[in-house]
Amino acid sequence: MKALSNLVGVVMGLLLTIVAGLLQPAMVVLTLGGLSLVELPTSAQLAAVLLTALLCGARVGLMTAVAYLAFGLMQFPVFHGGGGLDYVLEPGFGYLLGLIPGAWLVGRIGELIPLRDPFSLWFTAMAGIMVACLFGGGHLLLGALVGHWSMPWPQLMISHWLLPLLLQAVMVCPVAVVAALLRRLLLY
Repeated sequence: MKALSNLVGVVMGLLLTIVAGLLQPAMVVLTLGGLSLVELPTSAQLAAVLLTALLCGARVGLMTAVAYLAFGLMQFPVFHGGGGLDYVLEPGFGYLLGLIPGAWLVGRIGELIPLRDPFSLWFTAMAGIMVACLFGGGHLLLGALVGHWSMPWPQLMISHWLLPLLLQAVMVCPVAVVAALLRRLLLY
């Protein structure tokens, strides 16, 4: 029975992650003319995988990340910039690799500690973001060492490491709120 619930969790997490990749994240901002919707220059795949890990645990989070990575590498255009084996040479691929240990870590913390409030869930999700950013930064560094990137190193670190880190920190705010509501609803 546990295997069936894990399979259902992985399928639902994978669908959530794929749909999150198709939607453009946006944020409501107060302006002089009222409220305005501002699109964020990021994707929501990492947030979807982390939400899956917070709700379903480490095993399901890890399997969801692996399935998502496999789909993308098999020519399905589910990644932010497409898909296929050539995506390994893109600056954002390291973040996709970081989904796997990040999802496992977030799910494991959620299994060990009774996380119920949005703040603890946000901090836990940020641990997953930091793991993904470490992998992303490592991939950027490796590409820079072999001379693969056309951008200068400081510009590359700002546009492909610091900016995604800040945007993903914003993206996990609604993840923490939704996870808190669903964990209460599901009696975690």
